[in-house]
Amino acid sequence: MREHASERPVAHLGQVALVLQGGGALGAYQVGVFRALAEACYSPDWFAGTSIGAINAAIMAGNAPELRLARLEKFWKDISRTIPWQAPAKGPLRRAFNAWSAWQTAAFGQPGFFHWRAVSPWFLSSSTPAALSYYSAEELSRKLEEIIDLDIINNGAVRLSLGAVKVSSGEQVYFDSRTQRISHEHIMASAALPPAFPPVEIDGEWYWDGGIVSNTPLDVIIDQRPRRSTLCFMVDLFDSAGPVPRTIEDVEARHKDIIYASRSGRSIEAHRAKHDLRRAVMGLWDALPPDRQKDPHLNALAELGCTTTMHIVRLVHQTEPEELSSKDYDFSEIAIGERTAAGYRDAKCMLEDEPWLDPVPPDVGAVIHELTNKGAARAAR
Repeated sequence: MREHASERPVAHLGQVALVLQGGGALGAYQVGVFRALAEACYSPDWFAGTSIGAINAAIMAGNAPELRLARLEKFWKDISRTIPWQAPAKGPLRRAFNAWSAWQTAAFGQPGFFHWRAVSPWFLSSSTPAALSYYSAEELSRKLEEIIDLDIINNGAVRLSLGAVKVSSGEQVYFDSRTQRISHEHIMASAALPPAFPPVEIDGEWYWDGGIVSNTPLDVIIDQRPRRSTLCFMVDLFDSAGPVPRTIEDVEARHKDIIYASRSGRSIEAHRAKHDLRRAVMGLWDALPPDRQKDPHLNALAELGCTTTMHIVRLVHQTEPEELSSKDYDFSEIAIGERTAAGYRDAKCMLEDEPWLDPVPPDVGAVIHELTNKGAARAAR
């Protein structure tokens, strides 16, 4: 790893953002990534998340920098299911253990997170929140109140953006601490995945989990106004690459991975192309003679361009052979520990090279940094 001189080793690259995808129990991977970033003195100025990513982002933004990792780890310890024995590491027995663990969560809820409603929603009067979900998330609400300081989120020291969806219109929205005061309800709304959890009412509108429309809130970072050069660490929990299924369970798992990961991949490529185009617009503008730059129509076109550089550092949780389609609700402490360790390992590997510190050609507006299958960092321009 290159030596860092201060807490902000990449200040010359602009702001540092951390974008966290939704994915239930897979969110423990993001804890490991953040641990590695903290050790390397990368302190985000902007946290953005959806679903479990919103919860992780809010915990980090809602605590003093020196407490973020400890509070994040406490949250995940509190919602993990304790296992009094050592599970098999690999093979059919481990797959059976994973299935059993996920069944426990589905059947009984997850302590510290959610539980089955005492009365089935089928027997409740319509239109009430209790009639619109199978589980109650009251335990999560109490946990967030205990572990997140809203005054810290809203004091302007860092920025927090949470993705959600308006139930009435299907519109993607972002609750943003730069433009509004964030409450616990905003965090709960971003994680209100139907039909498991009920919608959350805020100012007369009902909201669901933002992952319904966009599971990775990269657009809120890239499309910011005014634009700023950004080093964006983007942590995905579903992997588009994987082996051809061999069983019906494998089919379900690959299906889920592809659905969520393909959106993320398309989003990254679209933003890369769009930002490169913005850079090209400014290149053409600079090439115009001074008298042509006075043309109001050309001035309006120039507003579409920019000279900022976006580095997107993408880390993806790699699906293990023993993981099932139910992996996003497998909250056993064993699975949580393994995912945290994987996130830490992958982030440490990326941080060894820090390719975003290398010079960027003047015509490139966005650079994507990813790990190869061999664990080496690579850049795609």
